[in-house]
Amino acid sequence: MNTTLSSLKQYGSLIKFSHTLFALPFAGIAFLLAFLKTYGKSVLEWVILSVLILISMVLARSAAMGFNRIVDTDIDAKNKRTQDREIPAGKISKRSAILFVVLSSLGFFTVSWFINPMAFGLSFPTLMILLGYSLAKRFTWLCHFILGFSIGLAPLATWVAIREEIVLEPLLWTTGLAFNLAGFDILYALQDREFDQKEGLYSVPAKFGKTNSLWIAIASHAICVGFLFASGIVSGLGPVFLIFLAITAYLLFQEHKIARAAGENFFPPKFYQIHSYISLILFGGLLLDRFFYLVILG
Repeated sequence: MNTTLSSLKQYGSLIKFSHTLFALPFAGIAFLLAFLKTYGKSVLEWVILSVLILISMVLARSAAMGFNRIVDTDIDAKNKRTQDREIPAGKISKRSAILFVVLSSLGFFTVSWFINPMAFGLSFPTLMILLGYSLAKRFTWLCHFILGFSIGLAPLATWVAIREEIVLEPLLWTTGLAFNLAGFDILYALQDREFDQKEGLYSVPAKFGKTNSLWIAIASHAICVGFLFASGIVSGLGPVFLIFLAITAYLLFQEHKIARAAGENFFPPKFYQIHSYISLILFGGLLLDRFFYLVILG
């Protein structure tokens, strides 16, 4: 029993399962907005669809993170910040990780098939995008934006799962979240700037240096706020959501403040904690805005 729990813990750490939970509010935003536009489903159908979407998210991200850890094994082993990760540290074998990725991918395709035909058809290119970002830093400094787009697909994928369509509304949410995550990843990569330069890896910090990277991250987050504002307008959200969007902008400012203060040192836990609040705040703002509009204003 203890061995099983230990193994589960190791695999959870391998894929950063806690980060999967962090990404759920992104999908929740699209789920709620699509739910309010969709009629004719029974309570049971909504429950089943919710479970399928949740499982597909976990499986897709598990496959992507597992693949990332596999292809980065040699790189992680050389980097002091990452050499204790499960595969380079010998806690999980590369063969076991490969099997984990294969099973997660097959599971993702299977669950997508049960959701709807469009979700199943798009599951293949979606997984290719999710897996592809792991290789991007070997040939382009745009890797941060590829990562942002791959994770930012959550709102669009959720919308497709519910409404079987690709329209402007979820695309705006996806773009806003993509630039949010890209800006975060650029700041995160500052910690590995010298290592990336030494190993010939591509990243914004390795290509443009710290000062320029900070400005690129600021621009990314400014674009993020702009798209999230546009998303709120297109989705018919009101002043309650905009207040929470302003709080989000403030938290992004705090992220940059911490990154600048850290210099060449590793970032403190507060940096990651602040970013984890953003998705919850946006989702909470959406909930309160709809509650205020539907319940209080009738």
